[in-house]
Amino acid sequence: MRFLTAGESHGEKLIAIIEGLPSGLVISTDKIDEMLARRQNVYGRSERQSLRDKAKIVSGLNDGKSTGAPLAIEIPNGNCGKKGDFEYYRPGHVDMVADMKYCFGDPTLGAERASARETAVRTAVGAVAKQMLELLGITVNARVTRLGDVDIESNEQIKREIDKAVAKGETLGGRLVVTLGGVISGIGSYAFWDRRLDALFAGALMSIPSVKAVECGLGVRFCDFYGSEVADCIVNGGNRPKRISNNCGGIEGGISNGEDIVFTLTLKPIPSISGLSTVNKFGDPCKSGNVRSDVCAVPAACAVAEAISSFVLLSAIIDCVGGDTVDEVIDRYNRKGATAWNKKYL
Repeated sequence: MRFLTAGESHGEKLIAIIEGLPSGLVISTDKIDEMLARRQNVYGRSERQSLRDKAKIVSGLNDGKSTGAPLAIEIPNGNCGKKGDFEYYRPGHVDMVADMKYCFGDPTLGAERASARETAVRTAVGAVAKQMLELLGITVNARVTRLGDVDIESNEQIKREIDKAVAKGETLGGRLVVTLGGVISGIGSYAFWDRRLDALFAGALMSIPSVKAVECGLGVRFCDFYGSEVADCIVNGGNRPKRISNNCGGIEGGISNGEDIVFTLTLKPIPSISGLSTVNKFGDPCKSGNVRSDVCAVPAACAVAEAISSFVLLSAIIDCVGGDTVDEVIDRYNRKGATAWNKKYL
C-alpha cells in the first residue's frame, strides 16, 4: 500500500489517493470525520480550526465498500485563497530554505505546501487504515505525556500548561506516545533494511511537522542502563514464549514480536513568534511579526500520529500476508498469528 497527497494550506482542497487497499472494506466517512475533528477540536489550536474538515471519497468506493481500485479522498479548504502576506522569512519554518531551493521570490509559497495543514488529508488516509486494523483486532492510541518540562497526567494539566504559554506570548512543545496493541509477531523484516518495521514507523512519524525525535520503546533511555537491566527476557507463556518486559517497544530486528508497539514523539514548540530576528526577502534585517498560529500542536498531533501509524502498520501487514480482499487479508493474518509457533511450541 502507498498513498500520495496534494494540495496547499490555502488552496481549494486537499487530495489523497490510496493505492493497494483491499476490496470489500466497509468505510465509514463518519469515522474519518471523527479523526479529523480530533485533529482540530483540541486545546491549543488557532481560530482557523473553527472551520470543520469533512472528507469526501470520490473514487474507489461502491455501496460503501472499497473496490480495490485507487481510493481518492478530498477535503475542501474552508478559507481557500487567503494566502499569508508576510514578506520576511520566519525563523524555524521552511520559508527561507524553500525559497533558496525553488527560487520563488516569495517567503509564503513554501509554507503553503509545507504547512501542517497537509496532515489533515493524511489523517483521513490513516482513518481508513485504522478501520481495517479494527477488523484485525488491532488498536491504535496516542496520548500526550509531556508539555514543556511538565509530565502530563490529565486534560486539565494540558489546558493549564497551554494557558501559561499563552500568558507569556509563547508556544509550547512536548511529547506524545503512540501504542499499537494486538499486533501479531512476524510483521516487518530483518532481511531488507528498507522493510524494517521500526524504520518504516520512524520515517513516517518524523514526517509530521514539528516532530524532531522519534523513539521506539525505551528510546534514548536505553543508555541509562546495563544490558542485563533492559533485555526483554523470555519465559514460557503457556502455548508460546512471552517477554517479561517491553523495553524494545514491540519490535526486534525490524520485526514485530507480539508485544505492544510503542513509539514516543517529541515535538518542538511552533516557532511562529513575533519579535524574532530575521531578514526580509531582500535580505534586510527585520523582526518577525504576528502570524496566526497554534500555541501547542502536541494534542492535535496525537490524531495525526495515530493515523500515520495505522497506515504504516496496515501497509506492512499487507506486504507480509498479501490478499486482494479484506476477507483474504483477515484470514491470512489470523492464520499467521495462530501458527507462528506451531512447529515448535504447540
